[in-house]
Amino acid sequence: MMPGPKIFRLARGIACCVLAGVLLSGFRKILFPADFALAVYRFHLLPGPLVNMVALWLSWLEVVSALMLLLVPRYRVAALWIVLAMLLLFTGGIAINLLRGSAFGCGCFGSSSAEAPLGMLQLLRNGALVVLAACALFAEARSRDSS
Repeated sequence: MMPGPKIFRLARGIACCVLAGVLLSGFRKILFPADFALAVYRFHLLPGPLVNMVALWLSWLEVVSALMLLLVPRYRVAALWIVLAMLLLFTGGIAINLLRGSAFGCGCFGSSSAEAPLGMLQLLRNGALVVLAACALFAEARSRDSS
């Protein structure tokens, strides 16, 4: 027997709250843009002229996506897709730099200097967040199908 729409809505709600909590760390990135731009630069995945622009826009995209997950149900699915795409990109960037043997903080929570150097823990954490975002999208689709 398939669970009812309430369980899918509950799962989606929990997943969205967790994801939004993680993404709201973007406020720190907005407050200290130079620190986050340095973290983006250290990944060596973007040409130099794009680093500052991406660092600024990414911070705001994280915060706006988090707010959409929490406060605007109408845009929740779009926000979940944006979050999933961002998490996939972040996870890929971490994986690439782990393969390179880079040793710097990822800047995931706003300050690369205070974070431990990149390691499997960051990769696993991001992988878990990717799975959580995908599960939230699945739960959203199932709750709509069941209603």
